[in-house]
Amino acid sequence: MDTRDMGYVLAVQEHGGIGRAADALGISQPALSKAIQRVEATAGLPLFERSPSGMATTHAGAVFIARARRIQLEFDDAMKEMRGLRGGELGLLRVGSSPSVASDLIVKTCRQLLSERPVARLQLSRRFARDLLEMVANNQLDLAVVPLPPVDLGTFRVQRLFDDRLAVMADEDHPLQKKRNLRLDALVDQQWLLPGSQFAILQQLASAFVSKGLPAPSLRVEVDFGGALTFDLIRGSRLLTLAGTDTAGITDGFRALDIREGELDLRRHVGVVTRAHGYVSPLADRLMVLLSTQSGTPATEASSQQRR
Repeated sequence: MDTRDMGYVLAVQEHGGIGRAADALGISQPALSKAIQRVEATAGLPLFERSPSGMATTHAGAVFIARARRIQLEFDDAMKEMRGLRGGELGLLRVGSSPSVASDLIVKTCRQLLSERPVARLQLSRRFARDLLEMVANNQLDLAVVPLPPVDLGTFRVQRLFDDRLAVMADEDHPLQKKRNLRLDALVDQQWLLPGSQFAILQQLASAFVSKGLPAPSLRVEVDFGGALTFDLIRGSRLLTLAGTDTAGITDGFRALDIREGELDLRRHVGVVTRAHGYVSPLADRLMVLLSTQSGTPATEASSQQRR
């Protein structure tokens, strides 16, 4: 079995049938069917259950596909490393960042990398941490700068950059801006613009309310983006949102509410993640050093952490 046949199996699982997979791959249905039959003959077990509505993996198929995905990622890494060896530091670097992380950090480091490597190319994505981690795991990104979730990140190599805390932000004319030393119960009747409940940022906020016997925040506007556009949406309104402490340049006309110390702990760690055991190109390695230097983490420490 060659790597093409393995890729064909992954495509059928992804698209749920021979026809759709064949169209996506640009090959004929009979050729794809024969490839699947070859793999099943080699495995000695059926990998798919056929039905008029499509194809679903068997138990053996699910086991095979989990292994095949890992092999595919390793193969892709090997090819990237060979291209790096052949072309030196030339190539494309795919970088993701969370909208709650100050864009100035990403802009400065990427600008310096482009200056140092005139022929390097960058592909930048700005998404929430959950989506970025999935993209790194699936080899759609080389690295991502994200708030680190309070869970085991065993499938990733993590390099911690800095600590900060989120603040509750409101328009400067919001009535709560006139009050000082606010308790959390003063925010109970307020409405919020935040990511959905599946995102850690809302879960963290809701946990703080519930821990004090208060109802979870009322989400009026749910977004799957962040940055300047979120502030444009709530400008002049009574909505509240959360933002990192370093949001200079996008929060003109907004201020953090004065909340009593100890009422709302939104501290977090921000770091850069790559796929555990994945290939780290010279470009990625250099950008990680620049990120560490810019954020105040010793470059020597960062370099050792990323290879653990």
